[in-house]
Amino acid sequence: MPLNQPIQKRYFSISEVAKLLDVKPSLLRFWEKEFKQIQPKTNARGKRAYKQEDIDIIRRIYDLVKVQGLTLEGARKALTSRKGEASERGKAAVLAAQAAQQSQAQTAQAKPPERAEAIAKLKRIRQRLLEARAALQG
Repeated sequence: MPLNQPIQKRYFSISEVAKLLDVKPSLLRFWEKEFKQIQPKTNARGKRAYKQEDIDIIRRIYDLVKVQGLTLEGARKALTSRKGEASERGKAAVLAAQAAQQSQAQTAQAKPPERAEAIAKLKRIRQRLLEARAALQG
């Protein structure tokens, strides 16, 4: 493994997730009881270990409840009805983000004449990302 690659964590503690989402751990424990989709692993001491998939679901719940103002019941229904649709959109957003990162790396290495072309490509990718975000919100 090269030394310059970032280490990707597999599991996050409840305090790390709470800090990441700017919520209190008690809210995460409450949502865990209310939404069966959140199922963090627990160790022998009962400490929760959240995977990235759990964090993605929590972010979706946060958006539905705190940003869009849905009730818990409404958020529950939205999660179950959009499960397949959301996972497809999530995959598309991840792929678009990876393409953007790749293009940015190429831009940094590009020579001045190629830079304008790279900038145009990045603008197209940005537009696709904005469309994906609008689709996720709509």
